[in-house]
Amino acid sequence: MDVHVLHCHEPTEWIEGCLDSLHTEPVTVYLRPGIAGKVGLARARAFACGSAPYVSFVDGDDEVVDGAFSAAMEVLDSRPDVVSTYCDIQLIGRPDGEGYIKAPWNPSAQLQRMAEVHHLHVMRRAAVMSCLDELARWDGYEEYVLMGLLCRYGVHHHIPRKFYRFRQHSAYPRAGAIGGQAMRRAATRLVTPVLAPLIAAGVMQRDTG
Repeated sequence: MDVHVLHCHEPTEWIEGCLDSLHTEPVTVYLRPGIAGKVGLARARAFACGSAPYVSFVDGDDEVVDGAFSAAMEVLDSRPDVVSTYCDIQLIGRPDGEGYIKAPWNPSAQLQRMAEVHHLHVMRRAAVMSCLDELARWDGYEEYVLMGLLCRYGVHHHIPRKFYRFRQHSAYPRAGAIGGQAMRRAATRLVTPVLAPLIAAGVMQRDTG
């Protein structure tokens, strides 16, 4: 698996902590410079690094938990209908168990909530590569757009484990825009034709194993 870490404004010790958490994982890590104001473009260029069948990314101020990528690959290896996995979140610097619990994947929730399919995406490279040109156009909502477009190639799958360690803070400016209402509407318009047929067909994750 190829995993990239973008760095832009993160303190050095946070990036080092991120890389340390990846050290024993079965991944090849690419530390790549971010592009201020062009998060989608930086992400697209980073995804193009390497040639492994699976790709992922970790934000430079966050960390992963041992076993995160092995668990994702186990799902992807056994489920050809799954295009990507995601997991639950432990907050860094907070008591164990404090974080965010995601629900099993549901395309209706994914369409309506910008952060529904969010954190430690482990994805099939072939699907991601087909989305890079569109991804490169987005600064803000770039993750929402990518996760929506990936549903052209398969379903997402939630792994009910807190495999991602998220640092909640306002210590430095984001590398790109968060995005306003106009950008949100544009992103929703883009992914609705992909997700709406899945919603109409009742496609969703029916197991949590």
